[in-house]
Amino acid sequence: MKSYRFMQAIKFMTAVLLCLVLTSTPALSSTQAVLEKTNLSNMEEGEHYADVNGVRLHYYVRGHKRPVLLVPSPGWGVNVNYLIPIRVFERHFTVVYVDTRLSGKSSGPADASQYTEAHFIGDIEAMRKHLGLVKFSLAGHSASGHLVLAYALEHGKNLTALITIDAIVARDSLRAAEMKGRIDKKAQEPYYKAHPAIYRKAYEQFYGLSGKEASLKQQLMTYGYFYLYEPSKAPALISQLSFNDTVNTYTDQAGYTTQNLLPELPRITVPTLIVSGDDDFICDPLTQATRMHGKIINSKLLIIKQSGHFPWVEQPQQFDFACEQWLRGLRL
Repeated sequence: MKSYRFMQAIKFMTAVLLCLVLTSTPALSSTQAVLEKTNLSNMEEGEHYADVNGVRLHYYVRGHKRPVLLVPSPGWGVNVNYLIPIRVFERHFTVVYVDTRLSGKSSGPADASQYTEAHFIGDIEAMRKHLGLVKFSLAGHSASGHLVLAYALEHGKNLTALITIDAIVARDSLRAAEMKGRIDKKAQEPYYKAHPAIYRKAYEQFYGLSGKEASLKQQLMTYGYFYLYEPSKAPALISQLSFNDTVNTYTDQAGYTTQNLLPELPRITVPTLIVSGDDDFICDPLTQATRMHGKIINSKLLIIKQSGHFPWVEQPQQFDFACEQWLRGLRL
């Protein structure tokens, strides 16, 4: 009898304590609790997948710092690995490197209509929610520089900082003229004067004059020399990249990154760092980076000398120092 009463008393006291806890702390639904636990595991350092928007996106998490910087691949078929690591970013952020849909290890639908800019923007927003982020920073290179600008125009309230590296912002006549001028000028550079056949083949392949069907990798192994300030280093860099020709076709058909963003850029108010190599022929500093800087009020322009399209690879110390100064000033 005493044992029964003792157990009843224990149950009563437990119930009282439970009531006190429930009335003194905000209640969390079981769904919220699962989301909190999932979001923590989604941000652990290493390799992950996110099932969002009907696709499975592959991503890497590097570093243990807050806040978070998300870095998507360019979208047209190259994987994100060529961006890893950008060490100055990893000193200031937990960096999430994402393979965009059907690039790298990410999946994607067999439907070109699912590769518009809006779909890629939607994937970034879905990744923000998947990672449990209220605010985050965003960085993009080349075509993904265009993508992160487009995201900022759509969802700027979610951003604490924006970084573009040799981004394309407008595929207009000014850009086309500047690009041709830079390519023509390269013919007089010492490397190409010493290797005229390389220049000729690169020129023909870039302008579609070779008459040969070639994969993305074959194309870039031919005209990729133009992308670097020191052309001799191009084959080693490009040979390490992984490409998906199918998504390149899809994005072309969908008109991905063809919108001229310049008229809309004044709407971006988040602190923005614009980085460009002074020798970049395809996303040149004059018609792309400088015009971008002129439109985004809260922006800083960094021109990396003796660098083409990959400044963190070609001039790592210069790139690191310049970005470090800007990031320290942000005090995120």
